[in-house]
Amino acid sequence: MTIDLAGKTVLVTGAGSGIGAGCARSLAKAGASVWVNDLDAEKAAVVAKEIDGRCLPGDVAEPGDWLLPAIQHGVLHALVHNAGYDLATPVGTTDRTSFDRLLRVQVSGPFEMTQRLLQPLKNANGAAVVHIASVHARATNPDTSAYAAAKGALVAMVRSMAQDLGPDKIRTLTVSPGFTDTHLFEDYIHSSPDPEATRAFAKGLHPLGRIGTPKDIGDLVTFLVSPYAEFINATDVVVDGGLSARLF
Repeated sequence: MTIDLAGKTVLVTGAGSGIGAGCARSLAKAGASVWVNDLDAEKAAVVAKEIDGRCLPGDVAEPGDWLLPAIQHGVLHALVHNAGYDLATPVGTTDRTSFDRLLRVQVSGPFEMTQRLLQPLKNANGAAVVHIASVHARATNPDTSAYAAAKGALVAMVRSMAQDLGPDKIRTLTVSPGFTDTHLFEDYIHSSPDPEATRAFAKGLHPLGRIGTPKDIGDLVTFLVSPYAEFINATDVVVDGGLSARLF
């Protein structure tokens, strides 16, 4: 099976690094023309140059005029909402401003972006909107209430959004990664007293003996926006190497 996305246009948010960059690379490898978004314009430009894509810097929490090039392009075959960040604080010390910003970046901002890009998605006559959620939407840890709430909201939102947009031939899904080799994972590792022991512990939680890579997630997203997945809709696809199958 060869995925051919030649002639297709895709916008990926938070694509300057990590999972977003992995998605952009996989999509471009399949032939798609990729709009590379990131809050950090320099990072977005680097990835865009690497994959011969188009740089579209901007803050997903405020989907304003920076979206105009994509809107004016007229057709968008897929929108990948990846931008996000972790907020690991206990309930008692999580401040309202931080919580509100997290929800804006990961939930209400992507919702508004989808609204603004709705006509180009409709014009594709068969499009896909993919939100990168997390296994934290299903099971989580202490000190991650805000993050888990945001990811859980995405999974719930998509179930309704898919019903709204289905008549316009727009599929809507979430993808839920587990541990993935990104700078966020490295930040988590190095926040522990013994980083290498923590790294080994994280790998050991996976039946496959390793954590995920941005390419793992990107390859799945590329499949999900392709014609091979045109009947996959309104669901959450877990890609965690078996992490969430464990009881202990």
